Amino acid sequence: MLKTIISFDKSLTTFFYNLLPHNSFFNHFFSFFSFHGASVAIWLAFFIFLIIFEEKRDLKFIIYFLVSITITFLLVHFGLKNIFHRLRPLTKYSCPTDFSFPSGHASFSFAAAAILAFYDKKRRWGYYLIATIIAYSRIYLQCHYFLDVFGGALVGYFISWLILKEKISHHIH
Repeated sequence: MLKTIISFDKSLTTFFYNLLPHNSFFNHFFSFFSFHGASVAIWLAFFIFLIIFEEKRDLKFIIYFLVSITITFLLVHFGLKNIFHRLRPLTKYSCPTDFSFPSGHASFSFAAAAILAFYDKKRRWGYYLIATIIAYSRIYLQCHYFLDVFGGALVGYFISWLILKEKISHHIH
């Protein structure tokens, strides 16, 4: 069963890796979203933008965002990666050397996107698009397998959903 999952994962990874041409433009584009802390900076910039220009100064928004990304980071980097011990794909790019599953970039991005989308509905699709680009960049640059990214996205989204659950159920009733 595990061999089947790994084979399926490698097939999906190869498909997504080859989805776009590997040229100078895309290499720079996806490197921007993936390396040098840009992915974290993007989410913090959106967060600060909403606080300053959209006046989203609701204390719960600030707390939910910070708690969500902190829990996601800690769970992924100090918990799940050390439980699963999945090695990264071989790559020519300078990827981190820690374990591969789940993707920290994907989990952080989807945790941030979920909180931002909940509080800023008019840009919600933009947040999820950026999160998807960041997650895809990890496959494009061969830093992760497909299931690393998909699993990371689910972890990040689920953590934010749990944090927002009280607020969501309060809006429904």
